[in-house]
Amino acid sequence: MLDRMHLGAPVLAAWNEAVARVAAESSVPAIASALGRVLEVVLEFDALFVAILYRHAPPAVLFSSGPTEPPLPYQDGPYLLDPFYYHYLRGGTDGGYRLVDLAPVGFQRSEYFSGYYRHLDVGDEIGLLIDSSPQSCAHLALTRRRESVKFTRRDCEWLRAAAPVVRDAIRRMAKVSVVPDQNTRAFHESLRRSFQSFGSSILSEREQQVAHLLLRGNCAKSVARILEISP
Repeated sequence: MLDRMHLGAPVLAAWNEAVARVAAESSVPAIASALGRVLEVVLEFDALFVAILYRHAPPAVLFSSGPTEPPLPYQDGPYLLDPFYYHYLRGGTDGGYRLVDLAPVGFQRSEYFSGYYRHLDVGDEIGLLIDSSPQSCAHLALTRRRESVKFTRRDCEWLRAAAPVVRDAIRRMAKVSVVPDQNTRAFHESLRRSFQSFGSSILSEREQQVAHLLLRGNCAKSVARILEISP
């Protein structure tokens, strides 16, 4: 039975009003902004990021309310090392996750952090992954600035509870967004091959595997555990 005293009528009213606004909007920025207001009813965050992740193409970034990106935008390469994208690519289950749930222990030593993430003034991140097709996944991320408190497991529960609203909003946003064409797929494949062949001229296959894991921020012990070898 629903605990009506715990939820509170004012919170429920604010939630319903915000959801109605999402349904009434039609443009991508308006839908995303309305979705942000829905999530603000139950979560505190500083920036919102919405994208469609593809297995064989770069992500389609639908909306971002965060700070200006560094010279190399997310969809032009950094996404390959994003812990959320890596989780999706490896067949991870959809749901709500904190960054700490998916990132290696040495995340701040990763190429993704040093080349991209540290430029965003992000102290913590929580993300929702929702399967949308066999070859794509809706991704919503909420971030807090460096001086803010970290996201909690309770925050994950609230984000997962909002999944139906998020799913419908992103589906409507994607309808009016660009679908990956042959050129973007080729670009993704070129990036993927470049990453996979990193150091191939001087490294053995095993050494390449180690290098890839180190670039993602794994420490020596983590690499050894993943590859089942001695540190």
